[in-house]
Amino acid sequence: MFRGQDRIPWVRAIFHGLVVLSVVGAAWGRSAELSPRGRRPPGRWTKIEQLERYSFEGDVVESKDLSGLAFVSERFGLLGADEARQVQVVEMTRPGNTLRVVETITLLRSGSEIDIEAIAADEGCYYIVGSHGAAKVSGQHQENRYRIFRLQVDPVTGKPEGPLAESLKTASLAEILRNDPVLGAHFAKPLQRRGVNIEGLAVRHERLYIGFRSPNLEGNALVLEIRAEDAFDGTPRPSTTLHRLPLGPGLGIRELVAARSSFLLIAGNAGSEPSAEYPESQDYEKDREFFLFQWDGRSPAVHKIGALPKSSGQAEAMAILEESDDGVTVLILFDGPSGGRPTVYRLS
Repeated sequence: MFRGQDRIPWVRAIFHGLVVLSVVGAAWGRSAELSPRGRRPPGRWTKIEQLERYSFEGDVVESKDLSGLAFVSERFGLLGADEARQVQVVEMTRPGNTLRVVETITLLRSGSEIDIEAIAADEGCYYIVGSHGAAKVSGQHQENRYRIFRLQVDPVTGKPEGPLAESLKTASLAEILRNDPVLGAHFAKPLQRRGVNIEGLAVRHERLYIGFRSPNLEGNALVLEIRAEDAFDGTPRPSTTLHRLPLGPGLGIRELVAARSSFLLIAGNAGSEPSAEYPESQDYEKDREFFLFQWDGRSPAVHKIGALPKSSGQAEAMAILEESDDGVTVLILFDGPSGGRPTVYRLS
């Protein structure tokens, strides 16, 4: 009698415990997918919203061909165009939404354009890279395109810390790319035929992440990771890591930016429009959209955020203005429209 009566409370206690565990487990499962306020984990953005425009003040070099932008501080940045041999210090004003040209810096005094394709900033230092590829129209080799620069600046003024000869260091990635077991087979080929072409550059913890517009290999875009110092010390075969990002067939990296704990990238045509010299182009689709992706910098997995709202021009340069658990605000420049049509987007 005692045992039969005593068993009922125990059964009820066990049943109650299982119910509590079930409720807690379900809540924990939801919390694993959502942040404390019910949001997705940081970086898993799925919405792209256009917010506002910026405008330039001052004389912008090659204003229809802007292709690089990075900020060394909340106030000062560096601007570059792919048809120039100069970069320009700009001062950002918020509110006011202006980018004022402060100073023009000549990287090379003579020769063809550098084909500046990307700029990255890290701790008082800018990195500026040329395409390291054959000329898009003619397919010819132009030496100035095969350059990478490191420019030391004062973040307080945005300008070089001293004489340019002391603040600027120049190198080339040509031998590194030529000797790479994957990229070497595509080095010096025209862009229409999956030739090597750099269009993205990010820096984190003194390591460079070099994003390639081309080649796209079996649906994968490529990022070459290298220690920044190794890119400038003249060693032809430094240690590198080649990342393959499955963006999809025909898509190449058009910009690459280091966010707080990941990378954001713009993807577009890997190939170039046909030319008289190369009337047939691989990995090129007229009016192909530009897409935003997020990458953790380690694994091959990428998260597709979505397509940029349709607009004229090529999305070529991107800088992060704000970043939080709620979203990321970026400023994007377009190659084609006069003044680059600086446009702010919110990713959430």
